[in-house]
Amino acid sequence: MLLPSLTQSQQDALVLDEFILQTAEALNHLAATMGRCNASFWNLPDERLAVFLNTNPDRTAAVFAANSPLGTQVNSMLDTLASPMYSARVPLVPGRQIALVSSGYSVIPLPPALLA
Repeated sequence: MLLPSLTQSQQDALVLDEFILQTAEALNHLAATMGRCNASFWNLPDERLAVFLNTNPDRTAAVFAANSPLGTQVNSMLDTLASPMYSARVPLVPGRQIALVSSGYSVIPLPPALLA
């Protein structure tokens, strides 16, 4: 069976669709990776988490400030695609309760029931 030749416009549309697919896959991978990193970070034991947060509090605040708008934008772009193939989303809230105190960050311990 012979396939009909495509016009230049049809060929361009297929190329554009491929670009969109590649971008969507990259965004979904980014969201999934950020989600895994977020979970690993926030699941550290309290003492280790406090060390990570307080080694350089200014850098910690900068990372939090950068991740929030990035995650919001990635999620928005994935939402626009509205495809179940791209279901990963970046977590937009800390995975644990923390408090900013004069000496840096304080980790609020998890209730014992959640530690089991």
